[in-house]
Amino acid sequence: MEIGRIQGVGLQPQTGAVAGKPAAGFADLLSNALSQLQGISDNANSKVNAMASGEDVELHDVMLALEAESLAMSFATTLRNKAVEAYQEVFRMQM
Repeated sequence: MEIGRIQGVGLQPQTGAVAGKPAAGFADLLSNALSQLQGISDNANSKVNAMASGEDVELHDVMLALEAESLAMSFATTLRNKAVEAYQEVFRMQM
């Protein structure tokens, strides 16, 4: 049995230019990541609102959606902090 590469939830691997299309730039990657983060947050909010309004929603589905949102937000915050640190490090370099 072959062991495949681990993929993030909803993330597509970036392989550069494909059949005439240019590789996605940083702005495109950032925009896609933020829209995925918004989708995860919207999903969690809708499940919480459905449960609060008395709809037939399983508690474990709500908790999984909230935990996925928490992990995604934590990852985004960590990524932002690392990017700011890298920018500050480049800014401090002497020429």
